[in-house]
Amino acid sequence: MGKITTAGELREYLSQTIAGVGNGTINTDKARDITKLAAQINESFYSEIKVAKVVTELGNVASKMGELKINK
Repeated sequence: MGKITTAGELREYLSQTIAGVGNGTINTDKARDITKLAAQINESFYSEIKVAKVVTELGNVASKMGELKINK
């Protein structure tokens, strides 16, 4: 798989990784590393959604997903 640009593509990649572990083409250490990195991406999604919810509840317009500013 090339560059992963959507949540669906991330899920597909993780599914392929699981299948690879199951059939022996991906070692468990590599799969563990992939899983940890994917968890960080998912945490980022969750954090961005939480920020958007709070901003909206305060009556402001939230940034589009993926465009949340993290600095000034």
